[in-house]
Amino acid sequence: MSDTIKIPKGDFGFNITFTVQNANGGIFVLTDYTIKFNVWTAGSPGSLLLAGTVVIDVAASGTCHYPVVTTNFDTAGNFKWELEMTKTGVNESTVSGDLIVYESG
Repeated sequence: MSDTIKIPKGDFGFNITFTVQNANGGIFVLTDYTIKFNVWTAGSPGSLLLAGTVVIDVAASGTCHYPVVTTNFDTAGNFKWELEMTKTGVNESTVSGDLIVYESG
């Protein structure tokens, strides 16, 4: 699954919500996982700009969110993002996509 997230430059105080699915499109159960919301400049995957903690809302339904805080998206541009999920003996990245921070009004 690949998604594009669009955020006005400088906005904060809201959640980016996710419903994580497995490779077959079914629910990915998030029990015992820790999740990071990773963001990097397009073309530079080794240079993380953000590695924020994701809050699991309902593990059994694969729902979670990242609470956007001040300074997260202060620079306009095109970025890449992923959810990096870890638990004992497992490290996997599932959902990923493009993130566009744009100049507003």
